[in-house]
Formats: sequence, C-alpha cells, structure tokens
Amino acid sequence: MRMTTAILLAVVPALPVIAATDLSDPADPWLTANVGVTTDVPAPFEPLTVDGSTVSCWGRDYTLAGPLPAQITSQGEALLAAPMRLVLAAGGEEHVLSGGEATVGVRRPDRVEFTTQAQAGNLAVSTACWLEYDGLIQVNLTVAGNATVDRLAIEIPIRPEVALFLHEYAQWGTTEYLAIGQEVGWIRETPWQACTWIGDHYRGLTFITEHPGDLMGPSESQIQYERTADALVLRVNLIGEPTAVAGEIAWTLGLQASPGKPLPVGWHGRHVGNSGPFTIEGAEELAERGQTVALVWNSATEYFSYPSPSDPEALRTAVQAWHERGISAVVYITLSGTGPSPVHERHRDEWMMSIEDGEPFFGGEPNERGFEGFSSTCPNSSYTDWLIWAVDRVMEDYDLDGVYIDNAGPYYCTNPLHGCGGDRGPTYPYFATRELHKRLWNVIHGRKPDTGLIWEHNSRNSNSLNLTFCDIYSDGEHFRVKSHGTPEQITPLFLDITATGRQWGSQPCFLPSALNLREEYTDWLITRTLPYGNVLMSVPTWMDYSRLSRVLQARLAFGLGTEPVEWFTPEATPAWLPVGPEELLVGAYRRADNRVMLTIGNPTDDKLAMRMDLRPTAAELGSEVTVTDALTGAPCPPLGPNLVLCVPANSFRVVLIEPAAAP
Repeated sequence: MRMTTAILLAVVPALPVIAATDLSDPADPWLTANVGVTTDVPAPFEPLTVDGSTVSCWGRDYTLAGPLPAQITSQGEALLAAPMRLVLAAGGEEHVLSGGEATVGVRRPDRVEFTTQAQAGNLAVSTACWLEYDGLIQVNLTVAGNATVDRLAIEIPIRPEVALFLHEYAQWGTTEYLAIGQEVGWIRETPWQACTWIGDHYRGLTFITEHPGDLMGPSESQIQYERTADALVLRVNLIGEPTAVAGEIAWTLGLQASPGKPLPVGWHGRHVGNSGPFTIEGAEELAERGQTVALVWNSATEYFSYPSPSDPEALRTAVQAWHERGISAVVYITLSGTGPSPVHERHRDEWMMSIEDGEPFFGGEPNERGFEGFSSTCPNSSYTDWLIWAVDRVMEDYDLDGVYIDNAGPYYCTNPLHGCGGDRGPTYPYFATRELHKRLWNVIHGRKPDTGLIWEHNSRNSNSLNLTFCDIYSDGEHFRVKSHGTPEQITPLFLDITATGRQWGSQPCFLPSALNLREEYTDWLITRTLPYGNVLMSVPTWMDYSRLSRVLQARLAFGLGTEPVEWFTPEATPAWLPVGPEELLVGAYRRADNRVMLTIGNPTDDKLAMRMDLRPTAAELGSEVTVTDALTGAPCPPLGPNLVLCVPANSFRVVLIEPAAAP
C-alpha cells in the first residue's frame, strides 16, 4: 500500500494572498451588472443565418411558416413528416392553419424574430416568435375575437424514423422514459406536463409549456400521441372543450430541436467526482485514480450555494495543485436554494420560490436573525443576476473552471413578486432557467474557453433547454431506494434515451447513488453504463474504487482525454465488431491509428462466453490484430480466428484490439 504524509495545502506558500470579492456587498452591484448578457454567439454555437424562410443554427435548420414551422432538421435529418399545424374548431367549422407566410423582423447573429397572421372564421390567429442560436423558438400565440372555440390543438407530425422514444417530465409530476409504439393506431393520452421530448438515438424535438392551465379541457387527454401511417402526431390540446373567447387568449410555448451543440474532442476523458481533502495527497490520489474533474462541495463554501469559499487560501492553493495535475475544478451551486447571507436576507421575498400558500417551496430552520438557514429561490427572480455575478467573481478570484449545478429544476413557483403563478396555476420557469444557463455559459466559457465546465445534476429532467448549455450531466438519483427506485428501472430503454448524451450535445455521467448502491454494485452499474460511453461519477463510499479506477486509468491511457475517436454504442455496433451473444452490451472507441477499445457488458444473471470473429476486424483495420485486457494488460489470445472471453454475470470486460506490429 502506498503510504504518504498528508500535507495541508493551506500551509503551502504557493500563491500571493489576494482579497476575495465580498459577495454580500450591501451596494448590490450585481443588480445592474448584467453579467453574462451579450448578443455575441459563443463557441461552439454558430451565428444564425437566414436564407429565405429558412433559419439555420449549428446542426439544425428551421423552415419558418405560419402559425408554426413547416420543417425542422437536425443533423441533416428532417424531423417532421408534414408541416406543423394549428387546428381550430368554432361555429361548426374546422380550420387547419399551416404553411402560412412568416414575416422576419429582427435579424441578428444571436436572434431572429418573426411574426405570422391568419384568419379562422371570425377569429384572428397571430404569433410573435423569436429563435436564438441554441435552436430554441419561443412562440407567443394569440387567438382574438368573440366566439366560442370548441377545440384548438397544435399538431406536430414527426417522422416515424425519428419517433422512437418519448420522455415526459414535470417536477413532482410525471417522469417517463418510453418506447413509442410502432404499429399504426398506437395512442397515448396524458394530462399536462411541462416538457415533452420525442426522438431517436441521435436527435429529437422538445415541446414546452410553463403552466398547467395552458391546456384547457379534460385533463386525461390534454396531450395525445397517435401513430398514423405516415407519422407520430403529437397533439397538444390548448382548448379541449367549448371555451368562450371574448377579446383574446394567449399562450407562450417552446420548441427546440436537439442536440443543441457538438461535443468537443476529448470529452470521453472527462472523469468527474468529488474533490476529496484539500491536501497534496488528495490531489495526487485524484490523478492516480484517473479523475480529471474535482467538485468542491457546498460544505467548503461560506453559505449554501454562495460559491464564496469558507477557507479562501485553502481553495486557491488546492485549485493550483489540481491544475498542475491536469484536473479541472468546479464549485457547487444550485438554481433553487440558498443560505442565510445578508444579501439573501435583503432579497428573500423577491427571490423566494413559493408554493400556493406563499410559503417557501422548501427551507430550513430560522437563524438568529429570523431567516431560514436554507431557503428556496426561483430563477425567474433577480437571484439569477446575483448567482451569475457571484460565479464570475469566484472564477476570477480562485481560477475555478466552472460550476456543478444541483437541483437545476425547474421546480414550480407561484411568487407574483417576480411574475410566477397567476390564473393558469404555478409557473414552471423553463425559459428563465434556460436564460440562466445561457448566461452561465457566457461567463464560464468566456473566462475558460478551452477548460470551462458546466456540470448539472439533472435526474428526472433531461430537457434540451438546460442541457444545451451544459457540458456534463449526471442522471440517476431518482432510482434511489428512498425515491422508490428499483434496479429494474435502469433499463436499456432508459439508457438509450439519456445515457449517451448524443440527443443533448452534453456528456453523460451516471450518479452511482442510484438505489443506494454500495461497493458490491460497482460492477453492476459499470456493466450497464460503460458500453454507452457513460462513466460513473466518482464519490467515496459509493463504489469499489479498485474496479472503477482501473477503468478510468485505461480510458485515459487509450487517449480518450486527447485523441479524436469514432464512438460506437450498443444500438449501432459496426459489422466489423461481430460480438455475440446478443444479450451482451457492446461499446467501442476507434482511434485514428486504428487502435480499438472494446467494452463488453453482461447485464444477465448468468456468466456468458463472449465470442467474436476477428477476421472482419482485421480486414477493417488493415492488419492482423492482437488483443489484450485493458485493465490488467494480460494478453487475450484467440482460438483460431475467434476471440473467446468469459464475462461474469452482471460484470464487464474492457479489451484493446490493436494492429499487429509490422515484421
């Protein structure tokens, strides 16, 4: 066993003492600073371009029309089987509004604004919309006149090839990961939920509403999905029963094609976890076990979710030690709660995320001045301005690389002091939460273009509005025992939807706290996540590090932190890697020099013999190949042309396949 003496980093004279910014300055400079607000388009996003009725951003094209888009493409694939349409029934007539003209107004690299006008009998239908560089469209739809509307529905016909998966989400409501029925006539009906995503393994379309009352009518059928011969039709019933329109009724809706951005070279080598002790030994141990991102937890900050550290010099020196070992440093924040600092006390009422009776959504015991030790906050308030300003300050003061976002939500809120709640019920502030993420991206990647990181704990909520502005996300906590989780819920279907990150443009990293799993389940989880390219978040006491560390070290030794690679996951393993039997999960990376790292997971309760004919592999790589165990370095000689490996039950193997050395 390696033995060293722990040395407190705080006593190592490495950096000059610099006075940290006072984050509780009573002048409240953050109120007018507008930190992170800019019309510049940050990398890797691309400026919007307009060509006739088509607006393009990174990876996607939107064909504008009235009242809703006629086509959207993602990664070169059309998402829609036909133009979106608005169906309005009134006065015994049904009007189908689709494909009308859109008038473009503002044209900036970061934002395009457009309007549409249509007539449906005695009713005027108009939209005022904006589209920004992340691909989000906000649609402000108005129906005006004096009439009884029997039905008003948005219908989005999605191509059958794209409509494989369905993810529904509303905080404290539904959370579903479903396969969409492929047979004609398949129907699903649900009450309102804030976020719906429909897609395949590589792309998708998100639909957003922010209030339960945005959908009027029978609750059991407010959202419908119907498989027709030509499409999967998402039908959102804005009005589902006779409703009098006297003047106007308006809705604010969101549409976004995903993924929103590309993933950078080397992202497979970002291995995240807790920072451990602020000691030289602690920094060395992180590097030795293959961890490349260190999380400074809230216990090391002055107030909960105030990123100012309780020991400034210890943090400053720790960050230097991590950086010297190639480890990035992020600090804990949350978008939905904070501690009892003076700035919180001054702004508590306006910041508060409240429930129906005006009380905090959640909170703690009062401190000596009568304020909660922990109180809920809403991103729709000026808490956003303070938090982004604070992150910008601590990045400058301590050379941090970014943030870890806990409880990102959005949760619901009814506080009228910042515009939440109202006649349509509580607000799920998706647009405000997305704006907060966008501004954080501008701050963090503006300061650290190459190493900046936004890492989000997103359990239950894989929504593209948030994840487009994240580098890393950690899913899985909702499978804990106390959340009524079971192992059976971590299915290949769940992993297809949220475990690769391809649909979101953000790196996945599974939370091993799922099911309150302990060391004996380390192999069980790695078996199911690693073939998808998803590495467990490193946290002491949650796993067997002797198993996880070898995996992380092998990945870095292969070059996943630096080398461009082709990446293959279980749904699309190439024909030149013919691994059987079919019960196994297979994932792989291929470098430019034709070295291959292959992961084989056995999610069954029986040991299996993995068999692979190496001849197609040798033909693809242009050479005879050698095979070694990536975790031990032991050779894996084939039996004739076939590689045969034992894969224990609920366990995995990682092997290297390399072109044989030239004679």
